[in-house]
Amino acid sequence: MRRTKLFVTGVCTLMASGSALAQVTNLEDLIVNDGTITVGNLVFSNFEYLATGTAPDAENVNVVGITDDDLGHFGLRFQGGFIDLPGGGASDALITYTVETADPDFVIIGAGIQGNPDIFGPGTALAAVTDTFLSQIEDANLSIFDDGNVQQLADSIFFDEAFATIDVQKDIVVIAGETNLAAGISFVHQTYYLAEVPEPTSLALMGIGSLLVMRRRRGQ
Repeated sequence: MRRTKLFVTGVCTLMASGSALAQVTNLEDLIVNDGTITVGNLVFSNFEYLATGTAPDAENVNVVGITDDDLGHFGLRFQGGFIDLPGGGASDALITYTVETADPDFVIIGAGIQGNPDIFGPGTALAAVTDTFLSQIEDANLSIFDDGNVQQLADSIFFDEAFATIDVQKDIVVIAGETNLAAGISFVHQTYYLAEVPEPTSLALMGIGSLLVMRRRRGQ
């Protein structure tokens, strides 16, 4: 069976570009010590973790801050053995954290995700990662997956509004089914897109310009 591999425009370049890595820690250290990771203009904190099935323990999940050299996006990479074996139920891991801007002159306007969900063998199975941003953004999510037919390795989104702080829920689910050798994901690469907040003077000029345009249209 031949699978279709999907990439998302605007994110494929991230996978080809180089990325600078910060010091590696593990998820358990971040949780127990109430740790934070600062990457560029972003601060990541309030880490929590829940796991079922054969999902790895928090101490076996590495976390590292990353910077995409070409695009200047900041984020995190989670690396671990998120694997499910045949014959059992689903294995699921939920990672939650908060991301906020360290510089008040910047806001978060979007996010991207990449990873390597894969299914080893024929049959019905699933390896997927879904990011949600409740409760700030109820209708937005990111997803990468391999369902045996289609393999999507990247996704991206631009939010309808800008945020200084976002709460992220990252759900990693792997289901090998009955006949596959395994289903798994070994890394998830998450980045966030920033924009500079316009200065008050610029906002005032934009407002004046809008008023002038409206008056000209009314005078026509």
